Amino acid sequence: MRLHVIPTPFYAANCVIIVPDGSTTACVVDPSAGVIDTITRILADEGRKVGAVLCTHGHADHVWEAAAAASLNEEGTQVPVYIPGPDRYRMDDPLAHTPAPPQVTAMLGPWRKPEDLRDFPAGSVELIDGLWMKMVPAPGHTEGSAVFIGHCDVTVVVDGEEVTSSSTPIPWALSGDVIFAGSVGRTDLPGGNETQMRHSLRTISNALDPQTFMIPGHGPVTTLADEIATNPYLSRARKIG
Repeated sequence: MRLHVIPTPFYAANCVIIVPDGSTTACVVDPSAGVIDTITRILADEGRKVGAVLCTHGHADHVWEAAAAASLNEEGTQVPVYIPGPDRYRMDDPLAHTPAPPQVTAMLGPWRKPEDLRDFPAGSVELIDGLWMKMVPAPGHTEGSAVFIGHCDVTVVVDGEEVTSSSTPIPWALSGDVIFAGSVGRTDLPGGNETQMRHSLRTISNALDPQTFMIPGHGPVTTLADEIATNPYLSRARKIG
């Protein structure tokens, strides 16, 4: 399976294209503003169409082009867009809950809500052929923020450059804005909660395999083991919960 990580112009959010082996479709994760042309190019290079879109949470920099990305399929109709249920209300007007300065909103254009919006299901889910994922709720950044985990052989390509490859199954995760390399998502925006974030960080750091390869919503890729060893926010959460 190949995971293409695309740093985007909108607050440098990471969009991810997941390309399962043997499938005819791909899953687009967190399609931020200004990224559709790159998504289209990568899909063409891979010979795939979009089969599903996943938004890790409802902030504007992670959902803005969800409807456009969902239209990149064979039929031209929109494929399902999944989001954690507690954040679904944010999709009515993402900027109403995460205001942005005028210089940012000027680049966005009008908001277009996805036509087929769905809560991410409980349990282990096959979003598209060959892509099984499970959502671990991790509120604190938003009410619905979560970590999405998988387990398979992966090749990770960041901005066109291969950064890791495993020919055997390994645990990997999309950590959204829960855990970054050396930091965590902010909790001072509407729907954020610092106490909940500490609890979520403690749960994630104790429940997931430390060798989990993590692709965050912003910044470089990392591993859970590295974050447990060096991330001060995880250290604090593990001590006081």
